[in-house]
Order: sequence, then C-alpha cells, then structure tokens
Amino acid sequence: MKLSSILNFCILVFFTLLFVNDFFPTTTLAEVLSKKVILVILIVLVIIQISTAKGTYKRLSKKAYVGVTLYTVGLWIILSLLGGKSQFGLSLNSPIFYIIVLLLAFDLLRVYRQSKNEETEKKAKPQ
Repeated sequence: MKLSSILNFCILVFFTLLFVNDFFPTTTLAEVLSKKVILVILIVLVIIQISTAKGTYKRLSKKAYVGVTLYTVGLWIILSLLGGKSQFGLSLNSPIFYIIVLLLAFDLLRVYRQSKNEETEKKAKPQ
C-alpha cells in the first residue's frame, strides 16, 4: 500500500474523530484525545502528505471529491441524529447547515456537468 493512501486514510480517521469529539465531548474518546491533540495530529499528517508529494500537485479525483463531500455531510447528519450536539454550532436546525448543503449540491452538480463535458469531448475527438 502506498504511503499517500495510508496518510489519506489516517487523515480521514482523525477528521472523523474530530467530528465525533465535537458532537460528543463527554465521551471517553474526548477525555483521551482532546480536540487540540486531534487537530495537531491532523496538521502533522497533512504536512507529511504535502511534503511526500515532492512538489507534484495531485488533484482529487472527481469520485474521491464526491465521496469526501458526501461522507462529511453524512457524518454531520448521522452524529446529529444520534443525539450529538456540536460545540462548534453545527446542527441540522441551523440555517448554515442548509446553506452549506445547498452550496455543496451546486458544486457537485458542477463537477458532474464537467465530467459529462469531458466524456463528450473524448467521444467527439477522433483518434
């Protein structure tokens, strides 16, 4: 397994832990790993990820972008439905939630249209 894949997985795990810690601050997890510790670990992991890229810029694939977006919103919804209350102010009743979801929906629609246009251009191009 590639180092970048391992780092991406670890970043996703610690991002999830940060979300869970925010929604459920009185759990054992919050006592063991505070938000500050998780945030420092996330920053270190991102710095390692950037430094191992060796100057090459890798765009997130469209599938990965859609997956990460849906994962984040889904995690937000699930943690709220489980009875968690965000210390940061993220909630399903907040108008900010609906604005963010609407903006993400428009962005996902843009990505979808862009990929359809690329497919059409590939088919139209003679080889």
